[in-house]
Amino acid sequence: MNFGRSKAGLAGTLALCALISGASAQDTAPHEIGTVYYADGAGFKALEKEPAPASGHSKFSAKLKGAHAAVRLAAGGAQKFRVCSADPTRYKLYVLRSTKKSRDVTITKINIWIGGAKSVLSNSEIPITIEPAENGCFTMAPKERLTDGEYSISPVGEEYAFTFGVGPEKRPK
Repeated sequence: MNFGRSKAGLAGTLALCALISGASAQDTAPHEIGTVYYADGAGFKALEKEPAPASGHSKFSAKLKGAHAAVRLAAGGAQKFRVCSADPTRYKLYVLRSTKKSRDVTITKINIWIGGAKSVLSNSEIPITIEPAENGCFTMAPKERLTDGEYSISPVGEEYAFTFGVGPEKRPK
């Protein structure tokens, strides 16, 4: 995420804003800029950031290695996420298809016979709510409870994702 500032410049700006607002610079330090965290008890822990390169021919998809994410959330537990010092509207929640060796989400389907492409990424997107939290952070939550499966939160236009699963790992078919 490059908004025309370096991370060091942005960190300095955040520290200055914190001092002006009365918060200490250390209040903004626990969270890495742009990293997505999940609710775990009274705090938040970082989700694993995985490369999600896009490729394909008739079906253009983003693919992640492994059938399951390392982080598993309980089906009945909290489904809240947090991102700090970044535009939360750039982050989208997607349901992933799990195979024996990978997880993926289709971005575009291409029909070579009619010479056209159709974006289908929105079919996998799950609506979220965004609320401001303390210290320049935002809390994100799915509008409806997530069911068992594999999911990712990814900034628009980036080839990486913060991944997690809900419920026990299921063997892909």
